[in-house]
Amino acid sequence: MQRARDEGYARGAGEARLFQLAVGKGFQRQQALDWIGTAIDEGRIDLAAQHALEREIEAFDMSCRIAFLVALT
Repeated sequence: MQRARDEGYARGAGEARLFQLAVGKGFQRQQALDWIGTAIDEGRIDLAAQHALEREIEAFDMSCRIAFLVALT
């Protein structure tokens, strides 16, 4: 479970850096949500392929979203 959280935080923070480089400061909220949604979908697929439990996938999902949004503010 902790591994899934750690991976989520790392992925979210990394995606925030990529998003800021690609879009810059003048972005719309929906752009950010679409960007992180795509990254999370890919991460969910990877975790499902590794036979992760649903609660681990959910922990990854929430950690990724939190780290992404915190890094953007």
